[in-house]
Amino acid sequence: MVGNIDGGRKVEVLCRDKGADQFAARLRKVAKDRRKWARDNDISCYRVYDADLPDFAVAIDRYDGVWKSEGESCLVIAEYQAPKSIDAAKAAARLDDAVEIASATLGIPRERVFLKTRRREKGGGQYTDQQKEGHVLYTQESGNVFECDLGSYLDTGIFLDHRVTREMVGSMAEGKSFLNLFSYTGTCTVHAAVGGAKSTLTVDLSQTYLSWAHRNMELNGCDGPEHGFVRADVLQWIEREARGWRRFDLIFVDPPTFSNSKAMGKNTWSVQRDHVKLLTNVVRLLERDGVAVFSCNLRNFKPDVEALAEAGVAIEDITPQTIPHDFERNAKIHCCYLVRKAQAEEGGLACARLLSTDNGSCLLMQCDGCTKMTPMKAADVVGANNIF
Repeated sequence: MVGNIDGGRKVEVLCRDKGADQFAARLRKVAKDRRKWARDNDISCYRVYDADLPDFAVAIDRYDGVWKSEGESCLVIAEYQAPKSIDAAKAAARLDDAVEIASATLGIPRERVFLKTRRREKGGGQYTDQQKEGHVLYTQESGNVFECDLGSYLDTGIFLDHRVTREMVGSMAEGKSFLNLFSYTGTCTVHAAVGGAKSTLTVDLSQTYLSWAHRNMELNGCDGPEHGFVRADVLQWIEREARGWRRFDLIFVDPPTFSNSKAMGKNTWSVQRDHVKLLTNVVRLLERDGVAVFSCNLRNFKPDVEALAEAGVAIEDITPQTIPHDFERNAKIHCCYLVRKAQAEEGGLACARLLSTDNGSCLLMQCDGCTKMTPMKAADVVGANNIF
């Protein structure tokens, strides 16, 4: 018999694993505590349980609906793939038990429980879906309404572990020009726009996600001409833009851990292998006093601080400040950094740019915050941290 967190009558759940009672008791306790915390902090989508017991290695997220979804609640249960040493039938039985117990304990009908399996691949984790039928639910975060799809895709449309990071970006955005790279569904753009950004630009390779981002912006009244959307290979787009004149005060960049997408052609992407090149180009898009927020989900990610410094990139680890309360059990869920242009040594230049003239010779120009170019002598380039 499983007790509901609302104190209603107990529900009989047929379980096959002898540890099911312990899981039910643990889930009931943490769910009650987490619900109170969420209500006190006006949070409608959050993690309830995260592999608290090793035999029940699942993550359980709760989504409470708002607007058109008012009164509807759903669960997303992600299974951490069991080690090969665990019998497959036993692991499957435990997962079935977890699903049924979660549904009964949290009072959410089984048809509103969405199941996913996480398999670890080279370069990072990857989800595989257990169902493909879409289920749209509208939820909210910090008063911002977001469209989620709990069934169609590997992820739901909002990364819950980035909640604090998004709120931080929103608090930094007032009066700023904002750029969101690898934007996914644009949730961070919404926070920036609502936070008072003077302009936003949202860039992603997927038209599906860009359209989703546009809907999220419209849901929050941010659909003016100052908010742009670009479909492009983000890495190529950054390199092209860095050669131009447009710069941004605030950038959010959250690249995938690994990608070999067909849309990238023969290219592959690894955040550990390629982050120096990425961030070197990102800082070229910053205004003189601009800042980029860089996040990734590779658990053992280590920034190459020396190589970044040589490229004129300063990086500051702020990961501990960005882990939400409901992810404290899993503090390696993501890494997060502030990235800026490195300060030049006294008497030196922050950076310099080489421009080709029509006759093929090169003319050196001083780069004032990468926005204003003035002619200079080649001898004056000595001491520049970054020449590009």
